[in-house]
Amino acid sequence: MIEPILYSTNTYLKYHIQQRFRNDVHWVWCSEIFDSKTAAALAPNYLVAPSSNPADIYRELKRDIAGRDVHSAKIGSQKASLQALAIQWEAGGEISPENKKEIIFMVTTAAIEYWRPLLYVIPRALVQNRMQLVPIEKRASFGIEYTINDLKRNEFDIVEF
Repeated sequence: MIEPILYSTNTYLKYHIQQRFRNDVHWVWCSEIFDSKTAAALAPNYLVAPSSNPADIYRELKRDIAGRDVHSAKIGSQKASLQALAIQWEAGGEISPENKKEIIFMVTTAAIEYWRPLLYVIPRALVQNRMQLVPIEKRASFGIEYTINDLKRNEFDIVEF
């Protein structure tokens, strides 16, 4: 069954960086289900691993922010991802070398509050033709995962809880 909604958990800092430096165009990794633990045990969405499950990512970031965990593995992986994206965006001509330097500075010096989670709720119909299936060898498990390289701000809602 094709689900009508996609879910992606991102950090406030990632949202801010893409809003400011990419003209509010967002790169996201997303899933057809918010919480794979709630899917039926034999459903394909049940196979989305915790490290790719939007609910687990949200809860982990929320917990680490509340605990002011400066050694958070999830925040560490978000930092690495954002720095890699900044390098990729500069190499692709999307941002200037100065912008890349500023992004990397922000990522490496941001207070823990900037890493708070945001849930993006994305109507599939608006992005169907631009969704890219993540290759199986890059997924955390056998569950279906997608990326969207050019998600526009008017194509998703943000939820914080």
